[in-house]
This record gives sequence, structure tokens and C-alpha cells, in this order.
Amino acid sequence: MNAISEHIQNLRIIDGHEHLIPQKDRKAMDAGFFDLLHYVSSDLITAGMDPAFFNKNNNHISVEEKAKIFLHYWKETKNTTYAQMLRWAVEDLYGMEDWSVEGICALNERIKEASSDPNLYQKVLKERSGIDLAFTLIFTTKVDFQFFRPVMWMDHTYKLRSLKDIESLEKESGRNIYEFDDLLQTVDLIIEKYVAEGMVATKIGAAYWRTLHVEKPTKEDAAKAFNKMKTYYLGESLSQHEAKPLQDFIIHRVIRRSAECDIPIQIHTGHQEPSVSSNGNLVTNSKVTDLIPLLLEYKSAKFVLLHGGYPYSNEFMSVVKNFPNTFADLTWCYILTPTATKQMIAQMIEMIPQSKIIGFGGDYSQVEGTYAHAKLARKVLSEVLAEKVACGDMGESDAIDFASKVLRNNLIDLYKLDLEPVSLREDIYAKQSE
Repeated sequence: MNAISEHIQNLRIIDGHEHLIPQKDRKAMDAGFFDLLHYVSSDLITAGMDPAFFNKNNNHISVEEKAKIFLHYWKETKNTTYAQMLRWAVEDLYGMEDWSVEGICALNERIKEASSDPNLYQKVLKERSGIDLAFTLIFTTKVDFQFFRPVMWMDHTYKLRSLKDIESLEKESGRNIYEFDDLLQTVDLIIEKYVAEGMVATKIGAAYWRTLHVEKPTKEDAAKAFNKMKTYYLGESLSQHEAKPLQDFIIHRVIRRSAECDIPIQIHTGHQEPSVSSNGNLVTNSKVTDLIPLLLEYKSAKFVLLHGGYPYSNEFMSVVKNFPNTFADLTWCYILTPTATKQMIAQMIEMIPQSKIIGFGGDYSQVEGTYAHAKLARKVLSEVLAEKVACGDMGESDAIDFASKVLRNNLIDLYKLDLEPVSLREDIYAKQSE
């Protein structure tokens, strides 16, 4: 193992993006093998599996029958990186060797037993994965701060088309929303509450259900849409076209308030996860270039652009290179395609100041997936940096510093975390300059 790889293997990561539930919820759901499928479920479905297989109310199917169905489609999908992550997770953490019906049933019991272990997250997240802290998006700020910091979706504050959407905000805030100004004040109070409860960033996930292009509507246009919606007492809804001025106005509000609270705004760009997409997987709605008007307007905001913008990665890197208020986040990228992610990292080294790169986010719902993803990320980053050193583009100490920054130090700086950064290697620089 060379010095770069050894450093990366031992580096304590800060994980910039997860969907990991509290450990008590993991125990309550009695999670087993089929609860670990997460991303590979997308590949299983596109290979022909009935999506109803993943219905939580589908309890009439026995574990044995589920295992048979799974194995039928597993042979068609086991080549993908999503599948490789599942394999790494269960083979490394649970000693899985027997990919048969009997083997999966036995594995299911081992995982259920682990779900009841109060030290599961300590063992898998901190000890096996080498992750000191992870940001998690699970619709609540009530997380275990020993392991997590919350990031909160803000989509519910602007995905407004019916009175039910307004009523949900009233319920959350404890305030009545009669006028448009009441809505604006409610959005402000919700953000302030989240910040007080430990939120480290807001999240805009609009690309999953509409375009990222945000126009600059007047307050009057937004209020007009709001007032029309307020007359829909029989369950009617605004069309998306009618609602867009209201949505866009509130998105501007969320960005301004986030900047005023000095917290970054994470924005989904690029590839979409089919299980949560409500726009028909229209990946063209996720183009990072649609964000340019917002980036130009809010120079004091900090925009964390997620997922490398894949498959629009070149545009993504060009945008991050040119805008001081943007950060390139590689969450999800490694398991989408390690080959393209290698190329992305190599290009980012050439194009983007290293202080603007966030190197890892597992993006999993269960901690075993995070373990496998972190293992892959360390491998990919080690290989890219070793190649850069071998061809003379970087010195070894530069490569080690790069890894320290993108996997840890940059997140401490950007999100203002009370954690120790890795010391950069000024001693080596001094020797090299002598």
C-alpha cells in the first residue's frame, strides 16, 4: 500500500449526504436483508422485477419466496455497481457466502439481529466505515448528534398547489396562514426553527418534480397564485404552470434566508432515483446550468451542487469553476459509475480549486450501504491520486493534502463543524522548497 492509499484508508471521513434513519427506528422496523436493497432495487425493477415486491405492506410473501424472486432478477443485475455495493456490504459485515435461497434466509436473520444491536451504528458507521460524522436528510432534526447532523428538505415550503399543502405548513408551524405575507413569515420561522435545532444546510430537491429553472416573479404574481389556491375548498389544485410563480418566489425566499443564517443550500442536480422521482425521471429537469440565474443573483449564498451533475458533469464542473459561491459535491457519484467518477475527479483536480470539492456522501438509507460506498470512494480516490502522482501532475504530499481536504477539512470549513481538521503537510512543503 502506497503512502497516498494508506493515508486515505486511515482518514476519518465527514460524510456530506445520507438518508440514514435513527438507530431506534432501524430497530423498530426490524430491518432485514430486503431492507438493504435500496439502490439496487432500481436496477432490479429496470431488469423486470415487479415494483410491488418492495411494497412495505406485502407481508403475505414469505422470506423464502422473496429470496426466490430476488435471485431470479439478481442474476440479471449483479454486474452493476449498485449490486456490488450490496455484495460488499453483506459479505464484509455479515460473512455472506451462500447466494442461495437458504443463504439469503440465514443472512436475513443475521441482519435482523444486527438491527437490534444498540451499537450497530457505532460499529458500522464509525469503526468499520471510518466516518466521524454524517449529514442525514430524513425530514426531521431529531437525530443522534453523536453520529449525525440534520439537513432539511425545504420542498414542502414551496411545493404548493392545494390547501392541503398550506395546512401541512400550518400544522408544522402552529400558525394560521391567511394571507401571502403569513406564508412568507411561516417559511422564515420554519428555517429559523431548523437552524436552532442543529440543521447544517437546507436542501432543494425540486428537480425530482419540476425543472430547476427558477424565474424572478413579482410578489404580486406569487400572491395571485396563492390567493387562487386559497379559494380551492373542494380539494382542487393549481396546475404546475399556475403554481410556478408562487413556487419560484418561495425558492428565492429559502435561498435568501439560508444565506442570512449562514448555512449552505444543497441542490439536487443530475441523475434521479426512480423510487422517489415524481416527474417521470425527466433527468433534463436536473441540468445545473438552469441554476445560473440564482448563482448570479445570490453571491453571498453557498450552493452545494450535488451528485456531480451526472450525466451533465462537464457543465457542472464549468459552473463550479467559475462561480465562487458554488461547491462540487460527489455524493452518490461513485456508486452510479466509478469509471465516470474517476474521470470527474481527475478533471476536477485540473479545473476546480480543491477547497470547493466535497469528496463523499453515501446517500444510503441503511448504514451497510454507507459502509460499502465509503470503501469504494476510498478506492477510487486513491487510484486517481496515485495516477496523478505517477504522471507527475501532483506531488505525493499534494495528493495527500487533496484527500484530506475533500474528505474532511472542506466540510468542517463549509458547514462550520466543531471537529478537528487533518493537519496539512507544511513540513513536507518546507523540505521540498529548500
